[in-house]
Amino acid sequence: MARHAHEFDCTNCGYYNYPMLDERMTGNYTIACGNCGHHHYRVIKNGVVTGDRHDSRYGNAEIIHVMKSASSQERRKLGLVAQFRQKVAAGLAGGGE
Repeated sequence: MARHAHEFDCTNCGYYNYPMLDERMTGNYTIACGNCGHHHYRVIKNGVVTGDRHDSRYGNAEIIHVMKSASSQERRKLGLVAQFRQKVAAGLAGGGE
C-alpha cells in the first residue's frame, strides 16, 4: 500500500492542501481544508483527487480532514516521484505494470 501526498487548492481561502492518500482509494470523498475547514466534494481515483464532484455511482462519501501542518499558503515543490505519479494517474505516462 503506497501512500503519497496529493496537492489541491482550497477555493475558499486559497491555501494548498497535501492530504496523504492511499493509491487504493477510489470513490466519493469530502476533503476538509486544513486551513479553513471548507468542504470540497470530490471523486478520488486511485489515490488522486480529481476535479469531479461526488458521483452517485460511488455511494456515500468518506470525510478526509487535512491536518493544518499539511496545508500552506505557498505551493510546495513536487518531487520527481510525485510528478510521475500524477502523470500516470492522468494517463500521460506508463505505470510500468
